[in-house]
Amino acid sequence: MFSSSPSFRSVVNELLNNKVLIAFGSNLGNRRKNIKKGVELLVKDGLKIIRCSPYYETEPVEGVTGKKFLNGVLLVETTLKPQTLLRILQEIEKKVGRPRTHRPKESRSLDLDIIYYEDLIVNKPNLQIPHPKRLERWFVIKPAAEVAPDFSDPILKKRLSVIPACFRQESNGFPLTTRGNDIKKK
Repeated sequence: MFSSSPSFRSVVNELLNNKVLIAFGSNLGNRRKNIKKGVELLVKDGLKIIRCSPYYETEPVEGVTGKKFLNGVLLVETTLKPQTLLRILQEIEKKVGRPRTHRPKESRSLDLDIIYYEDLIVNKPNLQIPHPKRLERWFVIKPAAEVAPDFSDPILKKRLSVIPACFRQESNGFPLTTRGNDIKKK
């Protein structure tokens, strides 16, 4: 009935509110304030916040320096294309104090990553969806499953609600501590 060609799909995506999972993290400055400011800027740029996971406090991983992170995941709706959304996320990171020319292992005032964008699979040099490290990071996949349990990973073909069961809670060598959140649906 409907074509599933990429051009048809991109037109439909522009017209519909697409559900997107965005991971956030901060380990520099006032972490809660940084996250809250980032979310306010997302709303200002037209994203609708559907749900926010609790914050999880985690040790830095992959050699990142600094104090513990506050991490979590937002379920949002947007009409923005993935590349446009990426650009906006990078602008928001910059507005909240993250330099665009940062080193990968530096502390972050705010880190925003597209984890899933509906069931799209994107593989470009500057954007991979689903996020390639999503399954290596319990502090991403657990809160993602909390805010969107019925969301399906387009590569694994599994609902997010079943994916965390495949991991031990301390699989990355750090305990997770729930810290609530102060994000309101917008």
